[in-house]
Amino acid sequence: MPKYVNIDEYIELQDVSLRLLLSHIHKTIMLAHEQMREKIAWNLPFFQCGDYLCYLSVIKKTKAVEVCFVKGFHLSNESGLLDAKDRKLIKGISFKNLEDYEQKEEAFLEILQEAILLNETQPDLKFYNMIVTGRTGKN
Repeated sequence: MPKYVNIDEYIELQDVSLRLLLSHIHKTIMLAHEQMREKIAWNLPFFQCGDYLCYLSVIKKTKAVEVCFVKGFHLSNESGLLDAKDRKLIKGISFKNLEDYEQKEEAFLEILQEAILLNETQPDLKFYNMIVTGRTGKN
């Protein structure tokens, strides 16, 4: 696996069938808030708005893209689209293609805005601390 320099390179080096979807999701996330920032961390595209918010992950087996919310267990999941996949902190929403994304776009935008609001209203709920102490934040 190559070590990615930036998100554009990450997208460019993915399967051609996923590039447009990845680009669209990337743009949507970056436009969600004026303070949104992007970076490569753990060799994945991460997005920060205050604290870490989410990252993109390509699921090679099913040729899908998952947007993984790092504080997913703290989100309401009213749409039922967030899936933990046996993870303890993170929940994500998967998209098979651009058409699938468009069908889920409204719910995705609501989840994204809820995650941003969580970072704004609970600044002490840091992703790093959650990793160290577990999802409840208790020692």
